[in-house]
Amino acid sequence: MARALRFRFSRDERLKYIAHLDVLRLFERALKRSELPVSYTQGFNPRQKIVFGLPIGVGLTSSAEYADIEFDEDLAPETFILRLNQHLPDGIEVLDAVPLLKKGKIMSQITSAKYEIAFSMPRFMGQDEINGIVIEFLDNEDITVMKKTKKGSRPVNIRPLIYSLSVRKTDKDIYILDAFLSAGAENNLRPDLLMKAFGQITGLDLAVESMHRKAMFASTFNEWKDPFEVAND
Repeated sequence: MARALRFRFSRDERLKYIAHLDVLRLFERALKRSELPVSYTQGFNPRQKIVFGLPIGVGLTSSAEYADIEFDEDLAPETFILRLNQHLPDGIEVLDAVPLLKKGKIMSQITSAKYEIAFSMPRFMGQDEINGIVIEFLDNEDITVMKKTKKGSRPVNIRPLIYSLSVRKTDKDIYILDAFLSAGAENNLRPDLLMKAFGQITGLDLAVESMHRKAMFASTFNEWKDPFEVAND
């Protein structure tokens, strides 16, 4: 039982093209229908006290979205999951939740994320050849691309934001790039921007088939930790 929870939810192909604001509204409506005792802010325009860790971009699926939520009374994680899932639409599901004793930190805690990016190419490549291309790409000390910010587009060297990349080939001539990238409020590298740079630097004519967020992490004392592990740090 707790007055606040941190929860993880998934978002599949059916909802990958809705924006974060629509996801927020979706949760607001589902929470109202569930009649869970959600806390609200004060003032002329009260809002539910729910904060998302790192909003996902349009076009991505995910099995690792996190949010913090507050209540007016103690609530068991199992009750929250059961009642909210009954009112969420197909394509989005709360997977698990843990008590949250220290509030309002998730946005600053997230610092990295793992993605699976599926892509195809007109020319067939074997595993060794595509491995070599990824290694050569990572050997670049400067991978500068134009990145959109609140103040407009500016050139950014994204190489320090790429922690690791590996590639594997599937039976259907689709390649899967496993990418471990910097994420969060500061130094966030989107997977679509990574693939744009990958295509430009390597000269590959690649088509992105799908992008999926597998995990998010916080960094504590030089260790990568699951957001649940740092919920009450």
